Amino acid sequence: MKPLIKESATSLTALVFLVVGVSGVMLYFHVFDVQVKALHETLGLLFAAAALLHVYFNWKGMKRYFPKKLFMGYAAVITAVSIAFIASADSGPNPKVTLIDRALNAPLAISLPLLETNREQAVTLLGGRGIMIGSADSLAEIARTNSVSPYELVMIITAQKQ
Repeated sequence: MKPLIKESATSLTALVFLVVGVSGVMLYFHVFDVQVKALHETLGLLFAAAALLHVYFNWKGMKRYFPKKLFMGYAAVITAVSIAFIASADSGPNPKVTLIDRALNAPLAISLPLLETNREQAVTLLGGRGIMIGSADSLAEIARTNSVSPYELVMIITAQKQ
């Protein structure tokens, strides 16, 4: 069993590295962002697990690289770049989260036109899925009263438009 896990860890590390690397480049250049983001994040977790297993099973051989000057130089550069990125990150609120939160909590008279629909169409589309608007005045309120995700509401409302 142990040789199978060792061989799997190395194979998975290599293959998932390839997909995570390609999907990372795609995200950087905004190619299929929405579709690739979930793939990149999910396989990123698998990559981390596979890499840890790979390091565990190959620790003896890997220890020979650590004292080398080239390894230490790369480690220093990567550490410095990582610290610079983290230190320069804006600690303010995420503008995407702010925008989405405001749209979901805005009165329906404001949020529904953003979704290219009106109250009557929303009543019909959501009602067809058993979701009642009633006296609710925001997508967030409709979601709460119907125990559904507000994102699901947006998907239902906009599904006919695509």
